[in-house]
Amino acid sequence: MFKKIDEYFNKFVEYFGMSLLVLMTIIVSWVVFTRYFLGKTPAWGEESALLCMVWFGFLSMALGVRDDKHISIEIIEKIIPSGLMNFLKILHKLLILAFAAFMIVEGMKMVKVGTKNYMPGIKLNSGFLYAAVPVAGIIIVYYVLTSFKRDAQETGGQ
Repeated sequence: MFKKIDEYFNKFVEYFGMSLLVLMTIIVSWVVFTRYFLGKTPAWGEESALLCMVWFGFLSMALGVRDDKHISIEIIEKIIPSGLMNFLKILHKLLILAFAAFMIVEGMKMVKVGTKNYMPGIKLNSGFLYAAVPVAGIIIVYYVLTSFKRDAQETGGQ
């Protein structure tokens, strides 16, 4: 049951992110076309592309956590003993978890401040733009916890 939910959740995050990237590309292309060929830029263009870019960026960050695609120094893994390396991997995940918690807490503060403003071009509450931060934080927490669960199953099965 959990595996199926996890699969659907992963697909949702991936496809939502891909859709935002495609939508952003279409919007930017339309804005460029209208600016240079029609002589007028739509008021909604820049803000909607920004909205897509911010949400895409934060969702991509969460997917990077899921896939363990961080900047790392791989030579350290060869130098450090395996016991210490295991400790560093756990510490690494705990630090990511702490940062995700920070994103959730501070992101909610940003959303609260953003609800007092509107993006004039698309007439959308600015809180929706800032909501990408706590939502990505929640997704990162989910991915780190499932990573801990997966690691526990792998070590328990050996």
